[in-house]
Amino acid sequence: MENKQIAIIGGGIAGLTFSICLPSQGYQCHIFEKQSEFKEVGAAISVFPNALRVFEQVGMLNQILACGGEITKVFLKTANGRILAKSQPRYALPSICIHRKELHAILLKNSPATLHAKHEAKSVKNLPSGKAEVEFENGQRKVFDAVIGADGIHSIVRHHVLGDGKPIFRGYNIWRGVVDTDFDLGYGSETYGQGRRVGIVPIREGRYGWWATINEDFLQDDQPEGTREKLRRLFGDWHDPIPELIANTKTILKNGICDRIPVRGWTKGSVSLLGDAAHPMTPNLGQGGCLAIEGAYLLARAIQKYGITPTAFTRYEALQFTRSKAITEDSLRIGRLGQTEKRLAIWLRNLVLKATPSSTAMKMLDKYFSYQVTNLKI
Repeated sequence: MENKQIAIIGGGIAGLTFSICLPSQGYQCHIFEKQSEFKEVGAAISVFPNALRVFEQVGMLNQILACGGEITKVFLKTANGRILAKSQPRYALPSICIHRKELHAILLKNSPATLHAKHEAKSVKNLPSGKAEVEFENGQRKVFDAVIGADGIHSIVRHHVLGDGKPIFRGYNIWRGVVDTDFDLGYGSETYGQGRRVGIVPIREGRYGWWATINEDFLQDDQPEGTREKLRRLFGDWHDPIPELIANTKTILKNGICDRIPVRGWTKGSVSLLGDAAHPMTPNLGQGGCLAIEGAYLLARAIQKYGITPTAFTRYEALQFTRSKAITEDSLRIGRLGQTEKRLAIWLRNLVLKATPSSTAMKMLDKYFSYQVTNLKI
């Protein structure tokens, strides 16, 4: 019997993880990437225990851990460095931060999929046969037994499946960078200001990822002063090492913070959505990539058990939707709290953070970190 042919639109973390989790016996994955090569941006990504369980299941855990830095402590601070809260994640698996390029390279090395660069999807069409056709911007048309849209928040495949318009901008932009330092903080942190925040996460051996947010118009131009000078002006008097991290970062990336209102209906015929294409969320909990990894595992296992059938897609969404909806909504609320500019709200936020015991804070995080997707009955 010939292998079923599956097209994965998007060569990022979600699509690659799906191809790794789906047994090659009976299936052949083809990953289509619009760029000229398969690569990731120069930013950091958190991989928490809930996602690491997937890599443990497929035998890749040690490869991932070898390239990441463990987050053993997390501090919440004010702009002048006053500590509001401290937590220490303690789970069977660690919480790590890794360079997105390195995580992507590991996934690429382990994926059995056939790779197709310079193939940007233009449209998707369900066929009467039950298969689906993908038309690419280069003029090619290809037919597959299934199409998985792992093409991010601006997904072409989502437009075909749901047609629910553009993502929602949430009122603030984010700048991200990775920098090598000659010091070792030994912890991660998030610092709150007035409508501004900065996060710092350890990667390894003096390398740190950082991000900064500001309330402003969608992708507001940083000119004429330039990105680095703008950030130094806005964060230059914040506690160490924030000014130094910004000043020494060679490449700073900028994105508008967007998400979508969670909705059901991720599948149309043999075309289904995965990762940010299905459930895009703001990055305030660091769970976007983790949820994509969980979803990739669930969808692959559902297809392995039920084949390319409505049952497989229905089961995948039933297992993933409620959790992804809750995390999307939690992340949105946390972002609003972190970005508030109202002085009374800031005072109350800081008061609550200061008064909350570390043990209580960690219990609140358990629903994210202690989730064991590999134990679910599919």
